Amino acid sequence: SSEDAAAAQRDLEFQAGWFADPLYFGDYPASMRQLVGDRLPVFTAEEQSKVKGSLDFYALNHYSSRYYANCGEGCQPVQSNGWFDDQQATVGNVNSDGEVIGPVAESVWLNVVPAGIHDVLVWISERYNYPVIYITENGVDAPGESQMSIHDALNDTFRVDFYRDYIDNVLEAVTTGGVDVRVYFAWSLLDNFEWSDGYNCRFGLHYVDYTATNLTRYPKKSALWYKEFIKANPNPNPNITYY
Repeated sequence: SSEDAAAAQRDLEFQAGWFADPLYFGDYPASMRQLVGDRLPVFTAEEQSKVKGSLDFYALNHYSSRYYANCGEGCQPVQSNGWFDDQQATVGNVNSDGEVIGPVAESVWLNVVPAGIHDVLVWISERYNYPVIYITENGVDAPGESQMSIHDALNDTFRVDFYRDYIDNVLEAVTTGGVDVRVYFAWSLLDNFEWSDGYNCRFGLHYVDYTATNLTRYPKKSALWYKEFIKANPNPNPNITYY
């Protein structure tokens, strides 16, 4: 519905516009001003002049996407914690028809939705007049990888598919949407410590043997695929540097 579409727009404004709008426009999004009220700080004229335009590029970390529905004033959002309540929206990975938005990775919060990165790049570009964008993080942890043998974990076709499909959508946004992506960083070169998940989730292109005294690294199938993809540049797009 149009109400649900507005809820999705509010979430983008609360999650991205909260930080980017002051840098591009000198103030927080109007939706935040309306819904957060006097709990949201007010910029002085001097602060606005210092903040507005004080960036060289838009840095985007992107992994997954969600469904949003309008909730209305006084509702109980699915994720209830302060700033999220102000959005007056419910969020989930299943739509009203019971369809899951995409395959789930090892991390329960990460559903694979390649079109999502295309759509958010277009949203950023249209809102902020097509700025230079650096994709500073994009990656996935393959289901069950930490429980696999090293031999099986190295055959990470799940991750290969993720990178292929997400990068294809980045290139689609660039070639048909006029999006100005200059840099793409895969997350991550190595398996590493992942916030509250610790070493249980592996996002690396290279497998790290945590039981070995020298933490031996092994290139996964995704590392080999990514290497060949980068070697093929500037064929896919000469303006993007891949890391």
